Amino acid sequence: MDRYVSVLFYCEIDLGEGERLHDVLFPDWASLRFHYGASIEGTMRSGSSIAGCRFTVAGPRSEEVRFSMGPARQWGFRLTPLGWAALVGVSADRYANVLADGDQDEAFARLRPLYDLLAHEESPGEQLDLLIAFLEAVPRRVVPHEGLILALCDALTDTEVRSATDLAARVRAHPRMVERICRAAFGFTPKLLLRRQRFLRSIEQFTLEPKRKWIGAIDAAYHDQAQFVRDFRAFMGMTPRQYAQLEKPVTGPLMRERARHARLMGR
Repeated sequence: MDRYVSVLFYCEIDLGEGERLHDVLFPDWASLRFHYGASIEGTMRSGSSIAGCRFTVAGPRSEEVRFSMGPARQWGFRLTPLGWAALVGVSADRYANVLADGDQDEAFARLRPLYDLLAHEESPGEQLDLLIAFLEAVPRRVVPHEGLILALCDALTDTEVRSATDLAARVRAHPRMVERICRAAFGFTPKLLLRRQRFLRSIEQFTLEPKRKWIGAIDAAYHDQAQFVRDFRAFMGMTPRQYAQLEKPVTGPLMRERARHARLMGR
């Protein structure tokens, strides 16, 4: 299943009556979330937004999502590019930087039963078993160029792959084919995907070792600090200093776990 779903997550938000927390999601692959309790609201600089949805979808993203939520619990998972192609089956660039209501969008109809499945009073551990069993059993579409998609996923994590030309050479495919597959399964052009990858490596490094500050976290693919700051503004809509000063009650632990997992996997 890990070829299709890269992260499963669960959280419980315990707040006083009428209180809401505020947080920001970093650019990432598509993620789906099921909410139980107070409503969630989310906005993007692209103009996309959601409010009051119980099943929310965030498509592949090259910019941040600002969100707020009250007392609630939430299950969710992140789809890999192959998972998007197999379980959603719609060109990913149609949902790039888009927030959607999964109950209203037919592209996500096969995943709607998860809401009721996870709504019961079982323990989180039992709900996790139900979630995994559902994802393993849900029908998957046949994905053309599956091998190329997997090869691109691996190549994007290689710190030596720094250009679209490098990427095409690494996967041994024509650049135009790589461009087409990247848009359809990943949501963006190869150039933007590589920019996002070096940015995410930097933010993961900062999350693991914040005492080193940003200067010690900047990925080796950046020419200088100014280039990193420009990318940070482009991807997060703020400066590195502003991001570091934000409270991140939900995404902080998630990002630390993501960075820890990436380090364990040698990426």
